[in-house]
Amino acid sequence: MHLDPRRARGVSFVSHAHADHRPSSVAGEVVASRETAALAGLEGGRARETLRLGEDMTLRSVPSGHILGSSQLVMENGTTVVYTGDLNVDGGLTTPPAEVPSCDVLIMECTFGSPFYRFPKREEVVKEMGDWIEDCFSRGETPVLMGYALGKAQELTRAFSGRFQVVTAGRVYENNRMYEALGVELGDYSPIGDGDRVIIMPPGRRNLTGLRGLKTRTAVATGWACHGGRAKWYGADCAFPFSDHSDFEGLIRYVERAGPQVVYTHHGCAREFSQELRQRGFYSEPL
Repeated sequence: MHLDPRRARGVSFVSHAHADHRPSSVAGEVVASRETAALAGLEGGRARETLRLGEDMTLRSVPSGHILGSSQLVMENGTTVVYTGDLNVDGGLTTPPAEVPSCDVLIMECTFGSPFYRFPKREEVVKEMGDWIEDCFSRGETPVLMGYALGKAQELTRAFSGRFQVVTAGRVYENNRMYEALGVELGDYSPIGDGDRVIIMPPGRRNLTGLRGLKTRTAVATGWACHGGRAKWYGADCAFPFSDHSDFEGLIRYVERAGPQVVYTHHGCAREFSQELRQRGFYSEPL
């Protein structure tokens, strides 16, 4: 069984359609959600949401709350093992909350698994970004919100399309259309616009070259905004803690609800989170 492999062979699980989880080639059986299959180009009968191996092993995908179609893998054969993939317990504006299956063994990502990472409530961050946009308009500036082209940009479109004129560029516009084709309502937006409008695009200064002649101010939406000064990583003027991952408290809440006997942590703050779990009475080791 291969979990988010670079090359899918034999039996593989693809948790979601971000490039760092999407396989470059596929051969054999793939477990993935319907939305992930569409967004990652795994269609054509290659992907299925459940799979039975022999008489005893069942594989099934359940929501992980990260982006549209993101899922966890539940493996059952008398013992239940769960692999979370990228996780957002609370979900977002375009994806449902993560399901929390009871399990014996849990393999979980810990991108923000340090107590340092405690995000404000989503509605508070959206209000703060909205106030920032209004301030840009009052200064005669065009606000540019940066977020990953798949997932984060659709969250931003949904958050602000009912309040402002939203313009989406390049891959963001294309991905928005794919979300809508999969049944997600994002509100009104367009690939072009004039006057007071919010531009949503992927991070990076090179993406701003098409905006020459505009007086812009830029902000990036990322959980790493908890660190002061991280805006410059993305070529932005400021940053807002608007994340598609769970923060520390969300990860702890997930483990407590899942009630595993063993927790294996990986990615990000895996070692620190594993130590925190041991202090709370769980058996845990970082991978």
